Amino acid sequence: MQEKSLKVLEYEKILERLAACARSSLVKEEILKLRPYEDPTYIREELTYASSMLELVRKNGNIDLFGLYDLREIVAYIRKNGILEAKDLLKILDLLRVSDYLKDYGSNIEDPLMADIFDRISSNDFLKNEIDRSIINEEEISDNASATLRNIRRQKQRKEGDIRNKLNSYITNSKYADALQDNVVSVRDGRYVVPVKTNKRAVIGGIVHDKSASGNTLFIEPAAIVELNNQLRDLEIKEEDEIRKILDRLSRIAQAFDVELLENQKLIARIDFLQAKARFALENEYSLPIISDEKILDLKEARHPLLTGRVVPIDVRIGGDYRTLIITGPNTGGKTVSLKTVGLISAMAQTGLFIPAMEGSKLCIFDDIFLDIGDTQSIEMSLSTFSASLTNIVKIIKEATKDSLVLLDEIGSGTDPVEGAALAISILDFLTEKNVMTFATTHYSELKYYAVETEAVMNASVEFDVDSLSPTYKLEIGTPGKSNAFEISKRLGLPLQILKKAKSLIGEDTRNINKILAEIEIDKKKIEDKNRQIDEYKKEISSIRNELKEKSKKLDKKEEDIIREAEDKANAILDKANKKSQEMLKEAKKSRNANTSDIDRSLNKIRNKYKEGRIEREGASLKTKLSKNAPDKLKLGDFVLIAGLNEKAEVIGLPDKNGNIKVQMGILKMDSNIKNVTKIKGDNQTEKNITKVYNTKKAMHISPSLDLRGQRYDEAMRNLDKYLDDAMLAGLSKAKIIHGKGTGALIKGVGEILEGNKRIQDFRFGDDKEGGYGVTIVTFG
Repeated sequence: MQEKSLKVLEYEKILERLAACARSSLVKEEILKLRPYEDPTYIREELTYASSMLELVRKNGNIDLFGLYDLREIVAYIRKNGILEAKDLLKILDLLRVSDYLKDYGSNIEDPLMADIFDRISSNDFLKNEIDRSIINEEEISDNASATLRNIRRQKQRKEGDIRNKLNSYITNSKYADALQDNVVSVRDGRYVVPVKTNKRAVIGGIVHDKSASGNTLFIEPAAIVELNNQLRDLEIKEEDEIRKILDRLSRIAQAFDVELLENQKLIARIDFLQAKARFALENEYSLPIISDEKILDLKEARHPLLTGRVVPIDVRIGGDYRTLIITGPNTGGKTVSLKTVGLISAMAQTGLFIPAMEGSKLCIFDDIFLDIGDTQSIEMSLSTFSASLTNIVKIIKEATKDSLVLLDEIGSGTDPVEGAALAISILDFLTEKNVMTFATTHYSELKYYAVETEAVMNASVEFDVDSLSPTYKLEIGTPGKSNAFEISKRLGLPLQILKKAKSLIGEDTRNINKILAEIEIDKKKIEDKNRQIDEYKKEISSIRNELKEKSKKLDKKEEDIIREAEDKANAILDKANKKSQEMLKEAKKSRNANTSDIDRSLNKIRNKYKEGRIEREGASLKTKLSKNAPDKLKLGDFVLIAGLNEKAEVIGLPDKNGNIKVQMGILKMDSNIKNVTKIKGDNQTEKNITKVYNTKKAMHISPSLDLRGQRYDEAMRNLDKYLDDAMLAGLSKAKIIHGKGTGALIKGVGEILEGNKRIQDFRFGDDKEGGYGVTIVTFG
């Protein structure tokens, strides 16, 4: 699709607003590169996915995406056996964390499209935990990364202590008081030094590492600590080597998970993209467009998505009987906005986005959108408005196909009106014969006539309220706009003799046109009045029909009750007669001269007659009928109406291969079939319970450790208190509070909060493997 057309339609602004709804910079960048598609199958698929995501977000709330980076270069590097830096491994850790969160989020999704995306996300707890315990931040590797690293750092601490003790002997010794510039220990080039006055260099022998800007101070490494510094430097080199080994190990673990990392990135980006579409639609109350295979565009209550304030919606329909729409009306009446609305909404739909129109709006797919709506660039190139417009139209005539959309604003303007109108008619005739869907705006009356007389061309107009002398911005299909110049001039106070003279000067054709338009307007109002009457009659008929149905139901019920009562009475009489007959024949058998075989035959005849005569009802044995609206599928907790019984029941057993289900009516449980029930609305307690459990799990997504280092005391205490609440809710049994050693203020504050907290069963400082005095291990009660 032409970039020029998209620029004029301000398509980029739509993408910017859509990008603002995305969470990750990776997806924001991809959104800004979007362009309309031409494959209807792909567009429908994208809209289906976006619709599924919208329902998911509407039901469960926004998906809390975080930490999505572009890992393609990182994965390419580790595939070459490269060693990642801590910052890159932390990006992988963020991806693994959000993958776990989304995996958990997707565990209760019923929609198959969405469930498939979430199901395909991979998790790797081993890699995630290894990075988490090994790397503190981009600059710091944890002591827990390896036992060797922990041992080296302990040796370093002891060595640094030895050096400081040695240097303190210089600082505190009165012998060197006059030679020292300050009683402090400094570090230069990784070596511990003391500041010595330049003229006292001989007092403290050693290696000079630096000099002050004034030249008065030398930073000297005393000879007595040179070997200690060398030993410290050796330990630092060992530490660096060990850190490289740790980073290499983590990189190799990540390398083994390379395909999954890229696939996760792709799936998470897909989720972010679809959620951005859904949020964009929900925030702006957009609807899902219908992509039609027919060449038809039918927009209901369409609004230009970039206009602010009160926007008057328009109904636009083109296709079928006509493929060219000529819009007339006053300046600033909304003609150009109508063109841009059609063009921009078409581009949005072909990008797979929801549109600012009512549900049920239809669009077809265009191979391109051509437009002539002003051309600032051509005007700047010293072309007249007419020349610039005609240059565009020449290009359109050459390139537009039967599958294109053409938008022409004020066609034929900028030149002699008679020639301009003739040229406009000729251009529109050419596009109409070529079967190109075309929207054109004009002020020429000749084009109104052309639309009335030409097949496949339709008039439309933007309304103008003469009473308020302002446009209403409503678009009316089938009605050409009429000139209101005389009426407006009259209302604004132009003298009557001038108006009378002006009317006499216009041609007979123009007067006829205005007369025809006035008659059309009157006829249109009459038709609208009749349509309103018809709508009222329809409502009245519908009300009467519903009332008759209710009466019919009551009569049927009454008839059924009468029949049922009669049947019950007949059965009672039959039961009584049968019982009496049985008793009499049994009594006869006791007689000494009785023929028992004849009596037995009589008994059997009576029993058979009794069975034949007795009336059996289906309702008495809970037999059901076939439902007229049997559902395709059911899930646990759905409510149904059982045909024949008219009783509401809850589904407690899913359909088997034959469609047999189990339902419960109050305390009564029974078997039925999916063909015998109709699904109805009701409280789905199962779904509520699932949602409740899921929301709790979502709230409980919390790390087993809290890092307070670098935080102010008050901030750290607030974060600790909140974390303890979250950890309890999450059901953690243990947690690690990382506070460092520092001045001891944080250690004391953490201890005071934990000491008086009834939720805490026990707490202690960490051992050497856990971080020593720099962490506190908490056990929850």
